[in-house]
Amino acid sequence: MTAKATAPGWVRALRIIFGLIAIIAAFYVLVSPGLAVYTLTLLLAFAMMMIGVSRLVRGLTHNLFSTAHRALDIIVGLLGIILGFGVLAFPLMGALTLIFLLAFATMVYGFGSIAIGAIAKRLPKWVRVALVVFGVLGVVFAFMVYAEPAFGILSLMVFLSVSLMVHGIESIVSAI
Repeated sequence: MTAKATAPGWVRALRIIFGLIAIIAAFYVLVSPGLAVYTLTLLLAFAMMMIGVSRLVRGLTHNLFSTAHRALDIIVGLLGIILGFGVLAFPLMGALTLIFLLAFATMVYGFGSIAIGAIAKRLPKWVRVALVVFGVLGVVFAFMVYAEPAFGILSLMVFLSVSLMVHGIESIVSAI
């Protein structure tokens, strides 16, 4: 008979608490999608500014890089800071940019899946068909988002909510 290794009680309690918070957040995202989009936009803005500051500091202080590399770091850092403040000043534009970037990534991934499904002759036929079908769905989804950005925001909120719900349930189950 082997003993089951378990985490200390306080760790398990924290996992349950964080799981419950994630589940509550999942419902909150569905009930208040506007605030969720705004929060994601703020996170985008702060991330851009932090990365910008990091690149700026590296460009100003890192002597091991070439002058061109340091100048590029400074330029990218300043652009990151400016764009971060721009997203804060115009959060709707930041949210739309985030949605369009996600749609673009989905479209690129979709075209990639279609191409792999079309040329990967060594894969089983059902895998190739699945790649093409899901690739087409990804491309169609991306074009739907470009045509109607609200659809992209709704999709993002559903995806975020489902992700939070799954994480919350997993956290609680693993702690029990």
